[in-house]
Amino acid sequence: MNKKNIAMVAASVLALGLLVWAAWPEPPGVETARLTRGDFVRELVEDARTRVRERYTVTAPLAGQLVRPVLKPGDAVGADQVVAEIWPAAAGLLDARSQGEQRERVGAMQATLARTQANLARARVAEQQARADLQRAQSLGQQGFVSSTQQETALLTQQQRRQELAMAEQEVSAATHDLQRLRIGLSQPAASGSGPLMRVRAPISGRVLKLHRDSEGPIAAGAPILDLGDPGQLEIVTELLTEDAAALPAQARATLDHWGGQGQLRAHLSRVEPGAFTKVSALGVEEQRVKAVFDWQDAPPDGLGDGFKMEIRITVQQASGVLLAPVSTVFPQAQGHAVFVVEGGRVRKQAVDLLGRNGQQAWLGTELPEGAVLVTYPPATLREGDRVQPIKP
Repeated sequence: MNKKNIAMVAASVLALGLLVWAAWPEPPGVETARLTRGDFVRELVEDARTRVRERYTVTAPLAGQLVRPVLKPGDAVGADQVVAEIWPAAAGLLDARSQGEQRERVGAMQATLARTQANLARARVAEQQARADLQRAQSLGQQGFVSSTQQETALLTQQQRRQELAMAEQEVSAATHDLQRLRIGLSQPAASGSGPLMRVRAPISGRVLKLHRDSEGPIAAGAPILDLGDPGQLEIVTELLTEDAAALPAQARATLDHWGGQGQLRAHLSRVEPGAFTKVSALGVEEQRVKAVFDWQDAPPDGLGDGFKMEIRITVQQASGVLLAPVSTVFPQAQGHAVFVVEGGRVRKQAVDLLGRNGQQAWLGTELPEGAVLVTYPPATLREGDRVQPIKP
């Protein structure tokens, strides 16, 4: 083969190589992040409110006319101090039909009373006769003219008549009281405010937290009048999802922000209330929530009162010097989790233990070394051994 032919073959091979190189697909580009070591913290962020520990609601003991309260929210009161006054309500008037029916009931009860009085007179005569028969039998028995059996019969008869007399007396007493009650129903009711003024007293010493009624007017029995408590004895209450509340460690720590002052306040978990409730979220989703109560780590600052809003950050999980990766690198696999590791331009699937995660970081249990390159947001088409081109090493 001459030199000219060799040159043509070489040129053809070179051209073919260039065509193959041009047609060869480039590896897809993927975003990456490195496995680092640091501190991991997982927190729950929720709205919270202050609440007085011991709250007492003073209610109306009877229905009537409430006198205009003189107390205002924040006023101090002492134990047994008068905090409200109520005039008892007047009885309602009867219409003409009800009055006629009541008169008929009074007439019927008068007849019943007369019948029971006649029964009482008859029972009294029968008891006197039985007593005389017993005395006669006992006298004749001492002379031997009457047997002991006859004397026992006379004694039992006398006891029976005495019981009948007692029952007749009770029937007369009951009929008398019923007649009096029916006659009271026919009497003209007194005007409102003519009865004795009822004074409602404070059960504890404290301050007025809330006035449910701040003006004069009719009030029903059991209606709330005001709330009492000590504003210096505050606790923090927040509503958590039941699954988050169940995962809280004992004495969980929390910080309070946006409370109206400078700096953060500290608190710790006191208790999780046992009863959960259903609450509809802003997106219209029904959630099962439960109230968690926190105590102050330090003394609460001045200026806070009952029902003040703030933001609470509850530390659920915390670790130092652990392997951390962006949460976007971890994906579910079978019964666990895995990541894609970039090695020599290719990816390798590596199973990992997800020990914790927050909004940005995932705490991994793995044998991978610190600084390993992981694929973030791995596409669904990525497979073991695929070639990739890291965009961010």
